[in-house]
Amino acid sequence: MRRKKLEMRKLNRITDPNTFPIQFTGNQRIDWEFELLKEYRKVKNGDIEKIKFTGKSSRWKNAKDNLVQESKKKCAYCECYFKTVAYGDVEHYRPKSKYWWLAYSYHNYSASCQLCNQKYKKAKFPKTNGSFLAPRVRRNNNDNYLLSIAGSLSVDPLNRSGMTLAEFKRIHSQERPLSIDPYLDNPKNYFAYSYDDRTNEVIMKEKNLSVKEIVDSSIELFGLNRKELRDIRYRGLIQYRFNRQVKETSSDEILIEAAENILQREYYDEKAQFSGMYNYYKRRVINPV
Repeated sequence: MRRKKLEMRKLNRITDPNTFPIQFTGNQRIDWEFELLKEYRKVKNGDIEKIKFTGKSSRWKNAKDNLVQESKKKCAYCECYFKTVAYGDVEHYRPKSKYWWLAYSYHNYSASCQLCNQKYKKAKFPKTNGSFLAPRVRRNNNDNYLLSIAGSLSVDPLNRSGMTLAEFKRIHSQERPLSIDPYLDNPKNYFAYSYDDRTNEVIMKEKNLSVKEIVDSSIELFGLNRKELRDIRYRGLIQYRFNRQVKETSSDEILIEAAENILQREYYDEKAQFSGMYNYYKRRVINPV
C-alpha cells in the first residue's frame, strides 16, 4: 500500500454520523446560535458589556473525544501526546471572546495541549487582512429575525444547512490569519525543521521566505520552539537517526527489515509523536548518529 507523504500533519474532520457529537449539528446548533444572537443584541442595546461564556465550557467539551481522534491523541499544534499526563483542551482557533458567533462551531475547534492553548495562545489571534465579519445584529431586531439567521453562522458538519464548508474555507483564506489552522492549511507547505548537534535541539522554521510571516507568528503564538519541545524533538530524532543509519548502512537483511519496521511504526505513522518531523526528514539526507 502506498503511504502518504506527510510532514507536519494536516488534520481531517471525522464526521461519522454514528460517532459525531450531535450537539454540533441539527436543531441544537441552531438553538445555540439563536442564543448567541440574542446575547449580542443585549450588547448592542447596552444591557451587557460583552457575551460571557462562564459555565458554558461543557458544551464544547462534548467535541473533545472526536477531536482527540482526529489529532491521533496528540496536540494539533505541537504534536505531543497529552492525554497520558493531562486532559488537554478544546481549543477555539478563532477566540470566542472576539469571534463570539463561532463559540459553538465545531469547525472552530481543535484538540490542544494546555501549554499551547493556555500558556501561549490564550485569546490572541493575529491576522493580515479583513476580519471574519460578525453577523449584522441591530438593537431593534426581533426574535423572529434572529431566529431566521440562526444556523447560518457556522458549518453543520453533517447536514447541508448553514454556512457551507467551501464558504468557511474561502473566508479563512480571505482573512488569512497569521497562524495556521491544521485543518484548513496544509502544514507541510509552511514548516521545516532544523537540528543542531551542538545544542542538542530541533527547531521549527519556515519552509521558504514566502510563508515566513505566518510561520514565525504561528511558532510564537503556540510556543512551538519552547525549550521542552526543542529538547524532546532532538531526543526522538537521535533514535530516528540511529534506525535510519541501521537501515541504510547495515549488510544484515534481518537488521535492515527490523529497522524499517520500526521506522514505519514508531516514526512515520501518523499516530507517532512528532510524525510530522520524521516524515519531513524521511526523504532528506540526515547525518548519522
